[in-house]
Amino acid sequence: MDHDAAHKYIYMLAAVVADLLRLVVPEWVDDLDLATIEDVSAEYLDEDHRKRLGDMVWKVRFRDGQLADGQRPYVLVLVEFQSSVDRDMAKRIREYTGMLLDRLTRNDVVAREGGLPRVLAVVVYNGHARWTAIGEEVHLAPVPSSRAERDLALLQPQLYRRIDETSRSEHDWPEHNLVAATVRLQGSATAGELLPRLLTEARRFAGEERRAFRQALHAWAKALWAHMMGAEAAFPSFEELEQEKESEMTTMLLARWERHDASVRAEGVEQGRELGRTDERTRLRRQAALKFGAGTAERLSDGLSTLVSREDLDRVGDWIIECESGEELLARVRSAVASEGGAS
Repeated sequence: MDHDAAHKYIYMLAAVVADLLRLVVPEWVDDLDLATIEDVSAEYLDEDHRKRLGDMVWKVRFRDGQLADGQRPYVLVLVEFQSSVDRDMAKRIREYTGMLLDRLTRNDVVAREGGLPRVLAVVVYNGHARWTAIGEEVHLAPVPSSRAERDLALLQPQLYRRIDETSRSEHDWPEHNLVAATVRLQGSATAGELLPRLLTEARRFAGEERRAFRQALHAWAKALWAHMMGAEAAFPSFEELEQEKESEMTTMLLARWERHDASVRAEGVEQGRELGRTDERTRLRRQAALKFGAGTAERLSDGLSTLVSREDLDRVGDWIIECESGEELLARVRSAVASEGGAS
């Protein structure tokens, strides 16, 4: 499962959506019956009947009230995920909302329920750049009549609420909120921090009723691990992390990570050195071409590719200055190559 898919997988759980609502509409979330949250199709049709796919749409009923069909009213929660700033986000939300309500109209929801439901759009943003897209609030010019102003405001389209998963300190999130758990996990600066945090969250949300969430959190952690360590890096299974001896498991896994990390860092250092040698060989060929011509520079390439030490390459630079001819330069390089071969 890739990084983005693992992130969305967490929000496929109704319990996570409930905690998302507690964060984005705290002022009226108590009016909702969060036990009624259910997933609905996120596929819409535009005017040309081409299929479009929104991220997620959920339905949650209010505690009070009654529709024409005897059911309680509900709000549709449209959730979109962003890892980068989209300046057209408000436009997209309007399009998705319009297509969703259009589908409900064609499915006789108005006739059956007596009207269309309200839509709450939520953008879940986990990018690192500051969100700069406009359009989250509708600013209306004043009108002479306060009653008209109130009525007209109700007619304006709801745009979206946004939650930034990376814009505030981890300590500012509610401790036992499921969305906050994903944020704390994402805040791991290194792979060495990731596993202890995962185990901490698994203990925080223990119990069989939270098992599905722990599985989703494990998938998210595995995607973060692969992003940090590489796709081939080993990661413990969910069953391993569910074992009782969690502290021992953490020690073992951290030791494995430290060995892997040391290997990766050593490989990176060597790659950096080789890149520096490549740049130096290019510079030496250019200098040889300027003094002795392109033919000498071309013949010099084979010798330079064999010399790997910084000292040998520096000596070639000195010889380009000292030598009176290209042949003299090439002879000295051949001698250095022969000496290196004998040393090896």
